[in-house]
Parts: sequence; C-alpha cells; structure tokens
Amino acid sequence: MKKIFKILPIIAFFSLIIGITPVKSEVNSDNFYFLENKMINTGDFIENGVRVEYNSKNNLETEILIIKNNLEELLKDEIKITDNIIFFKDEFREINVLAWKEDKGTKVQISYINSSNKYTTNHIKNELEQIQNFQGKNIKYFNFVKVKIIEDKKQNLLDALKNNVNKETLEELNIVNGIIGKGELINGNKFNFSLMNYDKEEYLILGTPVIFVTY
Repeated sequence: MKKIFKILPIIAFFSLIIGITPVKSEVNSDNFYFLENKMINTGDFIENGVRVEYNSKNNLETEILIIKNNLEELLKDEIKITDNIIFFKDEFREINVLAWKEDKGTKVQISYINSSNKYTTNHIKNELEQIQNFQGKNIKYFNFVKVKIIEDKKQNLLDALKNNVNKETLEELNIVNGIIGKGELINGNKFNFSLMNYDKEEYLILGTPVIFVTY
C-alpha cells in the first residue's frame, strides 16, 4: 500500500490533484510534451533537457569518435575529447558525453540541457538523434522540464496536471524544501516530480521516467 505524505498547503501542490475528477480531459498523444508546453506557457521557464543512454558494439575509442564527428556536423564547431569525455557549452546549451567500456562493447550517456524557452524536449531529442550513433542498442530517453511557478497562472497549470496525471498512481514525500513524488501519466508513462521552495519562490520539475538533474 503506497503512502502519501501531506505537507503545508502552500507547497502541497500535487496533493490537490488527489480526489479531484477532471471535468474535461486535455489528453495529448504524448502527455509529457503536452504538459511541458503548458508549463512553459504558464510558468517562468528555467531549463529543460534530455538524456539518452545506449549500448554500442564499437570499442570505446571508435564510439566516442563517431559522437565527436556527429557533434561537429550538428554544431558547426570544433569538439575536443578529454579522457573519453566530451563537454560542450554555449549561451543556452550544455552537452555532456560520457562513455565507458563494458563486456561486449561500450555504454554511452549523452545529456543535453537547454535554457532557452524556444526549444522543447522534443526538439532536443531530435538533435540528440543526430548526435548519437544510429546503430546503438537498448536506447533509453529521459526528459525533464523546470519552471518557476507564476502565482496568477498557478491554477491553469494545476488544471493541466490534474487532467493528465493518473491520480490513483500518485505518491508524494515531503523533504526539507518541498515535496518529491512519482506516478503515471494518463497514457501510462511513468514520471517523477519535484516542487521546491527557494527564497519564497516555487519551482516545479517534471521528468519522465525520472528526473536526471539535481533539484
């Protein structure tokens, strides 16, 4: 039996969803992308990002060189490799590539963080598909979006969440500065969330299936 921990009303944001049946559903073909757009449009955008993980049959040196060449083609910039790690940063993008040897090849992890509200995680994923090795196996993607909550638009955001989250699966746990939790979207995809208070401001992070950045 899952436990749901309540905290102070000012930050018990997701707990308001429990027990409420939406009058009108706002289900999109992909609930996360739908909710991301809602969060960007109703909140003060901070950042979003995508991480891809996959396995390659190539050795470590060959795989990291393929990614380097793909990055240079995409970014039109020179990319350097340091100890099998690639790091690129510009005005609004941060891309970090890690790769390591495994028994039958190479494991790759590419994280792409964006601070421009012009780009959704769907756009980032499309760019990641140009960076990663298209012959990779066991490919997994992780998405997240973070916004600062705007008080007079908070209800609109709450309405979108309650219409796209399966309230029967929602679990919450209070921590020092807010709450964290997990559940499932209407389409069955798993998600994690964090609602944090810093300097009297509320920040919401939504990730699927997990949040891969620090809160």
